This record gives sequence, structure tokens and C-alpha cells, in this order.
Amino acid sequence: MSDEDLKKLIESNARAIEALTNNISELQKIQVRDNNQIMLIARELQERQIQFQDAQERERETLEIMVEEMTRFIERSNRNERRIEQLIGYSITNESEHLDIEQRFRNLESRLSELENQN
Repeated sequence: MSDEDLKKLIESNARAIEALTNNISELQKIQVRDNNQIMLIARELQERQIQFQDAQERERETLEIMVEEMTRFIERSNRNERRIEQLIGYSITNESEHLDIEQRFRNLESRLSELENQN
């Protein structure tokens, strides 16, 4: 091999090394860009997960409040149902008149007591 051939071979190898170096540099830039995008996406996913968890917590609290209100409503409804049943029972047995008379008697006793206390 002549000196000229060796020189051409060295220059060819130098160009190939330079091209490979440029390719490696470009690949590293692409890797950095991709890593940055992956990190950005991961951050966005994490933020969305936090928002989702916050929304779930608010919904859980709302449901707890609703359950408490429904429980109170059911209790009131049951009390009212018992009262209605009592009133129906009084009506059927004519005890409502008896209750009215008792109430009037209590009112009279109360007035009499007030009059006695004033004298």
C-alpha cells in the first residue's frame, strides 16, 4: 500500500469517525429531549393523580354528609310515621276527644294556679 492510499484511508476513517461522533451527539440530544418529555409527562400524570385523589376525597366527604342527612331524614320520617299511627289510633278509638278534654283540664288547672298565685 502506498503512502497516498494510506493517507486516503486515514482521511476516510477520520470522516467516518467524525460522522459517528456527530451521530452520537445527535442521539444524545434526542435522548435528552425524550427524557425531558418523559419527565414532563410523568409530572403531569402525577399532578392529575393528585387532582383525582382530591376530587375523590371531596366526593367521599359529600357522600358521608349525604348519608348523615339521609339517616336523620329516615329517623324523622319514622318518628312522624309513629305519630301518624298514634293519631290514627286515637281517631279510631275516639281517644282524641279524651285527649282534648285532658288538655283543656290541664289548661284550666294552670289558669287556676296562676290566679291563686296572684291573690
